[in-house]
Amino acid sequence: MSSFSLAWQFLTILPGWKSDGEITAQLLGRSMAFYPIVGLLLGLILWGTHWVFSLAFPRMLCDGLIITFLVILTGALHLDGLADTLDGLAAGKTSEERLRIMKDHRVGTFGIVGLILILGLKFLALNTLPDEVARKGLVVALILGRWSMVQLTYRAPYARPEGGLGLPFKENLKKREMVIATATSLALSFFFFRFWGAILWLMVGIFTLLIQGFFRRKIGGITGDVLGATSEANEVLTFILISGMLQVLF
Repeated sequence: MSSFSLAWQFLTILPGWKSDGEITAQLLGRSMAFYPIVGLLLGLILWGTHWVFSLAFPRMLCDGLIITFLVILTGALHLDGLADTLDGLAAGKTSEERLRIMKDHRVGTFGIVGLILILGLKFLALNTLPDEVARKGLVVALILGRWSMVQLTYRAPYARPEGGLGLPFKENLKKREMVIATATSLALSFFFFRFWGAILWLMVGIFTLLIQGFFRRKIGGITGDVLGATSEANEVLTFILISGMLQVLF
């Protein structure tokens, strides 16, 4: 199995390229180099879908359908991580308690409220953008959200001593994959938004560093749930920043 096909199958529910190759821990780490590319392809699918929906539906309904389609395409993987993370942060008093609560698959009040807020903010921010900017924003938000997972995995320690879903990625993500993902995300952001794309990339990078410091204090590092929550947070941040830039500039 190739690194790209593994990244595609892990981050989406869409059919991938079948291979008889064994999935190794090393392959999991190498696959993260392609996370921004997966974000690009998902974004292009949403771009085309948004255009088709806009021919048949009012803009507000179109945006709501696109957000729903994004959740379906990703299997709500990162939203699940966001809900677990928020429950752990809200209910746990110590690092150990937070990690234990995050491992519980049941969703609590804070997780539900967080899901409502994050999806609502995505919809509202997307709906403020002109059609063409909204479609570009979808692409860049998905690219940068997935790049932020690579950045966080590379830089932050893993929080669970006993291991977990994210540990093989953490242990096998090397500098080469981090550099490829970083360069790809920057180049693609610049392609879609020129100078302002580079600013978006920089702001997401800074915000991810802040997230890293926050979770080191709260739970001693990161988990797979934290990576999903980070991706969701940076997608929303990208939409909000694009909306804010348009408001200030025009």
